[in-house]
Amino acid sequence: MDENEKYRELFFEETDEHLESLNDGVLLLEDDPESVETIDQIFRSAHTLKGMAATMGYETMAKLTHKMENVFQSFKNQTVKVTTDSISLIFDCLDELSEIVECLREEREFNSHDLTDLMTRLEAAVNEEEVPSVVKEIVSESVLSFPVSYLTEEDIHLMNDLDNTEYSAYGISIRLDQECTLKGPRVFLIMEKLSEVGEVIFSYPDTETLEQGEFEQDFHLVIVSETDAESIKENILINSDIEEVNVIHSELLLKQEEVIETEENEPVVSEKKEKKKKLTKHEQQTIKVDLAKLDTFMNLVSELVVYRTRLENLTQTNTTNDLKEPLTEVARITSELQDLVLKIRMQQVSVVMNRFPRVVRDLSKDLKKEMTLIIEGEDTELDRTVVSELSEPLVHLIRNSADHGIESPERRVELGKPIEGEIKLTAFQQGNRVIITVSDDGKGLNPELIKESAERKGISTEGLTEKELLYLIFHPGFSTAKEITNVSGRGVGMDVVHSKISNLGGTIDLQSKVDVGSTFTINLPLTLSIIQSLMVNVSGETFALPQGAIEKVVEVTDKEIIQVHLQEVYKYQGMAIPVIRLQEVLGLEARQTSETNPHLIIIVLGKKYYALMVDELIGQQEIVIKKLGNELRHLKKYLGATILGNGDITLILDTNVICSEESVSLL
Repeated sequence: MDENEKYRELFFEETDEHLESLNDGVLLLEDDPESVETIDQIFRSAHTLKGMAATMGYETMAKLTHKMENVFQSFKNQTVKVTTDSISLIFDCLDELSEIVECLREEREFNSHDLTDLMTRLEAAVNEEEVPSVVKEIVSESVLSFPVSYLTEEDIHLMNDLDNTEYSAYGISIRLDQECTLKGPRVFLIMEKLSEVGEVIFSYPDTETLEQGEFEQDFHLVIVSETDAESIKENILINSDIEEVNVIHSELLLKQEEVIETEENEPVVSEKKEKKKKLTKHEQQTIKVDLAKLDTFMNLVSELVVYRTRLENLTQTNTTNDLKEPLTEVARITSELQDLVLKIRMQQVSVVMNRFPRVVRDLSKDLKKEMTLIIEGEDTELDRTVVSELSEPLVHLIRNSADHGIESPERRVELGKPIEGEIKLTAFQQGNRVIITVSDDGKGLNPELIKESAERKGISTEGLTEKELLYLIFHPGFSTAKEITNVSGRGVGMDVVHSKISNLGGTIDLQSKVDVGSTFTINLPLTLSIIQSLMVNVSGETFALPQGAIEKVVEVTDKEIIQVHLQEVYKYQGMAIPVIRLQEVLGLEARQTSETNPHLIIIVLGKKYYALMVDELIGQQEIVIKKLGNELRHLKKYLGATILGNGDITLILDTNVICSEESVSLL
């Protein structure tokens, strides 16, 4: 990869982060229009985005971001009010910026003519309540002050001599972002840009100190130029990593008192720094790592776990202490290394959830419904492989709740509900599983309507219970929407949800009550790489069962298995739970008579219990999951395979598929 390609990748990565930050910030601003802190945050993100685009030479993107930044400046100066219309305008800009970024990423041509209307709307928004620039300069509060006392008599004399010429002198005070790490190169770029509009005649600190980056955040310049203060300020703001700029004409500058920093200003500076500290997302130092390298690291650790297990098996027949002691240390180090790599792979589900408030806002507007989204547990962590696949099913569930669940304002008033509907997204960890729920307080699912819709589409509903009728919504092509809209009605959403969750080794449960609401519960594995398992024997064959869903293991006799109609059940904690004989499910021959009784593995999936019958227990073992590959993808009852300590290959059973197929089919 050449240098240009590296810069492009870095640009796209940072642009995605800033666009996400802007979306979040604008939503917060809509809820609290008076929040100066929020306006400052989104202004900085927009300004950095503009600087990055300009640096890369993406002029269309830089121009659009600059116009959008002007609106934020108007919000900041309180010359334009934050309204629903102005927020919608900003979101339209962010959508266009996302489209521009995708075109650049895929090296497609972007039709800049589409931006004409948007640019006009942005200019109209800024000019709506425009005030003279002099007034803006007075309104703008700044803790930056120019150190007049450091100007020499020669500097002052030169500035005064410009009074009757077409040139003017301006004092410039610039504050870099606290997070700016390359201050020297940043100053160099600012000076280069200023040389296009004038000549710098003074700097504090001196030029050498500035270019070496040996200063705090602030530096000051005097420039002689034919242009006005606003143009000079815009020239500086094209650069990124700038927190604040103050440009003042020499006539006003020389009238100021020489000593600017008084004790009265100290609290302001302190408050500013404190505010900045609060807005900083990460106090810890971090580095970005290519995902391919992380996957390779994970694979190597997985192989290490396999060979550690083999070595432990070999030492069982070798009693030499000289071998056992170093092997114990190797086992300890391997375990710590494994825990570390699993933690590195973990990612907060907020990466996915942060985009949903914007989704719900847009749906509320499109569907003309009042609704709000509540998110809880966004700091819950999952394997990054799982997180990256979660977005699509969760979007479908939220759109389903908004379109099918939440009623119109008129209908909610009739039912005595609050006009504003509520969609709730919750995530939490339960053992080595993660539970994610999407619920709403809407009209719920009506089994009778689902039955009618299914029969119209030729889907058999004979003998199905109300619960089974509800699960028909996961059938391919099923939809209860009477009209096809841009939100729903094509019958592809819920099928995708079920398919995606199943592929991730998870389950989805549904509970709904008419006029009360619906709740979808997704149960996912914490990681898809290395898991704790219970090794069992079924008809002479060894299988691995993931321990995440196992609640208890009990030894039973044939008398304890009760036959009810066509189903065998076992009484557990006052419940009759279905018994699933693994030898029958896997198509194996019946076991030979043995002195030992069979064992039941009590499995919990969501809120349902199942009992898997096995012949013998072998023991617990940490295993590495290896995919079966495309040739064996039709074997749905297996999560994958693993290599045991003796070198044998063992299949890992997928309890989710086995239990769902043997009890209630979701389809």
